[in-house]
Amino acid sequence: MADHCVQGSFAFTCTARESALIEEAWQHASDLLADLAPGEPSAEFLAAFMPNDLANPFNGLLEIFDDPDFPDFGAEIEIAGAAERTVAIYGTTDFQPGPIAELIRRCCQESLKVAPIGFVWSYGCSRPRRDSFGGGWCAIFADHVEFASTQEELARRLVRYAVTPPVEPPDPWIDYPEYPSADWQAEVANGDTRLGYLDWALALTEADYRECCSMKVPSA
Repeated sequence: MADHCVQGSFAFTCTARESALIEEAWQHASDLLADLAPGEPSAEFLAAFMPNDLANPFNGLLEIFDDPDFPDFGAEIEIAGAAERTVAIYGTTDFQPGPIAELIRRCCQESLKVAPIGFVWSYGCSRPRRDSFGGGWCAIFADHVEFASTQEELARRLVRYAVTPPVEPPDPWIDYPEYPSADWQAEVANGDTRLGYLDWALALTEADYRECCSMKVPSA
C-alpha cells in the first residue's frame, strides 16, 4: 500500500472586494462539505457562481468541483491586507488545482484583466512507485484556465527530439525545405508570428508530427 499526496502553496494579490468573494465562496464550500446549512449567499456570489437551479443557490459553486458531493479545495486559506489583499492558499495532502483555479477565475475578474495569476503544484508517493512523482502548473486568465503537467512537458520535449535530433546546431541561414523562410517572412509581415525562423520551423515540425501521430489507427 502506498500513500499519494498533492501539494501546493502560493499567494497572489487582489482587491478587497475580490478577496471577500473568495472568502465567502470558501466558507460556503466548507459548510456544504460539513453538511451544515450555508449562510445567505450575496448578490456578488450568485453572479460569480450563477446557479442553474434557483432552488439550490449553491449548485453554481458545486459545479467547479470534480465531485459536487465533495466540495473540498484540499487546502487552507489566509487573507491579509487592507485595500490590496494578499490571498495565500496552501495544502500538503490533497491540494485541488482545478477547483482552486476556477475559484480564482470567477472571483478575481478585475485583477485578472490586469494580469494573469499562476501557481504550481507537486504530487508524490510514500513508495517508489513508477510514474508516481511529478507536478504541474496552472495559469489563470479572465476567460480561461490553462494546465500542464511535468509528464506532458516531458513528452513534448521528447517529441521535439524525435523530430529533430540535435546532431549539430542548426544553421540559421539554411531553410527547412518543408517550411521555407519566405513563408515565415510572410507570417511575420502579417503579424501571425513573433518567433524567429528556427523556432517557427521547429514549432511547425512538432505540430505536423503530432497531427501525424494522432491520425494513426491503433492496431487491433
